[in-house]
Amino acid sequence: MVITLYDFMRMAEAEQYEAVWTGTFLGDRLDNGYRVQCYSLGTFYVEVYYDQEANTIKRLRSFSKVEQLAPYL
Repeated sequence: MVITLYDFMRMAEAEQYEAVWTGTFLGDRLDNGYRVQCYSLGTFYVEVYYDQEANTIKRLRSFSKVEQLAPYL
């Protein structure tokens, strides 16, 4: 089943995490002390902000514009 960005945004946080791990890993980068990993979920993308020192995920950021992939190129 393909989910849309709208569907993803309506999911509970735990469901969002599960959906991200089914996506395709595209790359990672550093941003203000966080390791940010980007995943493709078909029609949109999700960034996972990971705090390495605390060993926790701080937030997810979803988007659909290809231009926002520029930090990974």
